[in-house]
Parts: sequence; structure tokens; C-alpha cells
Amino acid sequence: MDEQAYAQLWRTEVAGLQPLEMAVAGGHLATDLAQVFIAGYQAAIRASFALNDEQWIAFVVSEDRTPGNLPSAVTYDSVNATISGVKTWVAAVKNLNSLVVKVGQGDQARYLHLPVELPGLHLKPRPPGRFLAGLSQGSVEFDQVPVLPEQQLDAGMAGQFRFLESLYIYVAFLAFIKPKMTEVTLVDELLNMAAILAGADFQLAVTAQQYALFDQSVQDCLRQFERLSIPVGESWSKDRALIEMYSKGIQQHAKLTE
Repeated sequence: MDEQAYAQLWRTEVAGLQPLEMAVAGGHLATDLAQVFIAGYQAAIRASFALNDEQWIAFVVSEDRTPGNLPSAVTYDSVNATISGVKTWVAAVKNLNSLVVKVGQGDQARYLHLPVELPGLHLKPRPPGRFLAGLSQGSVEFDQVPVLPEQQLDAGMAGQFRFLESLYIYVAFLAFIKPKMTEVTLVDELLNMAAILAGADFQLAVTAQQYALFDQSVQDCLRQFERLSIPVGESWSKDRALIEMYSKGIQQHAKLTE
């Protein structure tokens, strides 16, 4: 099942669920880790910005700030109420309905929810890479894109996204492997723990410590699953890094809160 077919299935079977249920249902339907990523990512965006769209959304943050390159940062023109600039990474670029756009940095950042068909908004897919090749990726250029006041989102939960993204991707992964596992006790325990973490404040030391333990157990599940030698497609050897790449940051955050 390719991304477009998964998007159609997701809209039929997953759209409208609450974020935790969305990650579980999306992960269960996934056929590879690119789709596991999408399942968790869609849930995290909705949890972080209180959105409930029935189409896919991308959260676009990345900008090219390399010295010597032309500046690409997205900026807001308060006189004309428009934004211009480039975001360098867009997930599921071929199957999106809208974007959450971060404009600015730090406490002054604003977050805008914009449909992709706005004038001056140009999505630019790029060829698949080696990692998550099943996920369409690209960039987006904003050329004086008009912004309405009602498109500005409450930024209160935006800081939680970096934790909720990994949490819901882990949840989708657990739902993906559960039907294939011979022993599911740990998977079920982790899904129950995820339900508690989903409503927690990740800036609190107790949450950071719990999440570090959760992360370690997810890594254990990954190793248990791989020992079963279940065929999961050619992309597995490269895409398995999706489940490992958040771990270092989670563990470091826990140490900082000790």
C-alpha cells in the first residue's frame, strides 16, 4: 500500500478519532514504518494544536539558516497580513490538505493553520531519499501568502510537540507490531502507559523520568520484534532508525530534570 492509498484508508478509518486512538488505529493499518510515522505525526499535530481536520496536516518548522545561503526564514508582513519565505521540510507533501506554519522564533513565534491551496503557497516535492522512502517529502515556498486572524493558533501546547511527536510515533509503532508479536503483555502495558503520558506535562521531572523508562521499554520491544525475524519489507533495515532516533533526546531530557 503506497502513501496515497494509506491516506485514503486513513480518512475512512482514522479521521475524527482522538489523538491516542488515532495513533493506535493508524499504526494498526500501516504497512511500513513510513506509514507508522504518518500515523503518529498526524496524532501529535492534533494533540499539540487542538485540530481535528479529517485530512492530513504537516507542521512546517525547518528553515535553511546556513551562513552564505540566501535567507529563507518565513516572515510575517504586518502591514499586508502576509507571510513569505521557505520551509525546507514538509512531510507527506503529496497528500496534504493544510499546514501548521511556525513563523518566528522563541516566545514571539506565531503558529498559523493554512490550507495548501492558498495563492502564493507552493509545495515542492523532491525525489525519495534512503530513509522513509515511502514518505513523500519536500519543501514549501510562501510568496506573500495572505493570512487571516482566525488562522492563528493557540501556541500554548506548541512546546509539547517535540515530546508528543515521539510519543505518538511510538504508540503507532506498538500498534503496528502488536498483531505480529507472540507475546503482547509488554506492548499492552506500554499502550496503557502512553495514555497517561499523553496528558502529562513533559517539562515536569516526574514525567521526563517516566518517559525515559517508557522509551527504554519501546526500544526493548523493537529488539524483541526483530528477533522474531518477521518479514516487514525491504525498507525496514533503513527505516528502523525511526524508532531509535528519538531515544537520545528523551534520555538527555530526563537527565537534565534530575
